[in-house]
Amino acid sequence: MNHFHHTPVLVEAVIRYALPENARLFADCTFGLGGHSKAILEQNPQLETLIAIDRDRQILDHSCSVYDDKRIQRIQARASELPLALRQLHIDGVDGILVDLGVSSYQLEDPERGFSFTRPGPLDMRMDKENPTTAEDIVNNLERNELIKIFREYGEEKFSPRIADAIIRSRQNGRITRTDQLATIIAGAVPAACRRESSIHPATRVFQAIRIAVNQELEELAAFLAVALGCLRPGGHLSVISFHSLEDRLVKNFMQERARGCVCPPRFPVCVCGKKPEIEILTRKPIFAEDNEVADNPRSRSARLRSCRKCAPARADKR
Repeated sequence: MNHFHHTPVLVEAVIRYALPENARLFADCTFGLGGHSKAILEQNPQLETLIAIDRDRQILDHSCSVYDDKRIQRIQARASELPLALRQLHIDGVDGILVDLGVSSYQLEDPERGFSFTRPGPLDMRMDKENPTTAEDIVNNLERNELIKIFREYGEEKFSPRIADAIIRSRQNGRITRTDQLATIIAGAVPAACRRESSIHPATRVFQAIRIAVNQELEELAAFLAVALGCLRPGGHLSVISFHSLEDRLVKNFMQERARGCVCPPRFPVCVCGKKPEIEILTRKPIFAEDNEVADNPRSRSARLRSCRKCAPARADKR
């Protein structure tokens, strides 16, 4: 797939929010093919090191032939393993961190990765091939109620029971092993009228839900947010691009909580808790793609960026 071209989303917004002035160290924790990092490096010639992290070894290796720069340090890891990556590089903190939670077009376009129902391939969906659980395992091994829960919570699919029943009936005749096979089963379970009225393929939400479950994406996002601020220098920026409401809700709640100061009851005349805001939110509302970007890159339609700045530690009062 050396001919493959990837278009990153919200590039202008990333350039605007990802780094403070005079930043020297930046971590792209979902590096992919380096589209966002390329823009960051071109706009910030003063950057000394860009730490490129991705859990997908295949895409990380391929990125070397797509874009390289002597300032890039590539590391295969999860975003939540950023603290370990920094220790390996003897770096105590960075000035900016970016996470793009979308699936790379490189992954979607490769039928052997099994992410897309539009390209027949094995039911895989693993971002990290060392992950023992595949989409095939989930589809064939989980009980009805477990499937319904995944489809509802991760895909917000209103026909989850019908689809789960159809999957269970089908797998009684043999394992479901192919993306096109599963997509056909899902489409057959959705009422014809709803299929005609919907602008998206009936398998879209279920495939999203299975992918999230396979890669434990929400758990990984929560684990990343728990360590991210500790990896930032004071004044450093944290930016997250999400693509659906489950991810965005986690990011929004995290930033709002960390931006809060005093939590004393309103009846207290003075603050006794001493809690100070850890961050300043830079994007009061999420940044969405402009119409011209959506026209050029339809994948950007659901993308949204939230960004914040780490506050400097409060100075101790002098006695």
